[in-house]
Amino acid sequence: MTSTATDYPDPGELLPYGYPALQVDRIVRHEPGVLTATKAVTYHELDSHLGSSRPGAFPASLTIESFLQACGLLVMLETQSPGQQLLIFGSARGIRVTGAVYAGELLEHTVELVDLDEGTATCTGVARAGDGRVVLEVGRAVTLLRPADSLAGPVRTDGS
Repeated sequence: MTSTATDYPDPGELLPYGYPALQVDRIVRHEPGVLTATKAVTYHELDSHLGSSRPGAFPASLTIESFLQACGLLVMLETQSPGQQLLIFGSARGIRVTGAVYAGELLEHTVELVDLDEGTATCTGVARAGDGRVVLEVGRAVTLLRPADSLAGPVRTDGS
């Protein structure tokens, strides 16, 4: 049986972001250790990020953010209890921006899980424009995994 994009969860259900911070629209493929996700680049977004001086190209910083969110989606799908995990971006190495994606194009991320243990996840991959051009290469992106309640403040017992 062939999987379709509707077979996968909505990225907004796995990541703690909403518009405009969420930079992945859809998961289109997931197999153990590999995920493909897409982001539609629109003029509307470019207006909201860049105002009337928009160049028509999606900023490289947002392409990287979108890629890292795709990594986060893969990690969440690979963990045993995704709703109980908090992802914290750690570092990225070997980032190479090789092109741009323009309004009206689809940005496609293919990310691979290199390593996953109790405290960290390491991914690698590429992002392509709709015509197949590679626009971003990432050698290694490291994400920290922590219990979701680890950011909760101390419980006060003094009633204040």
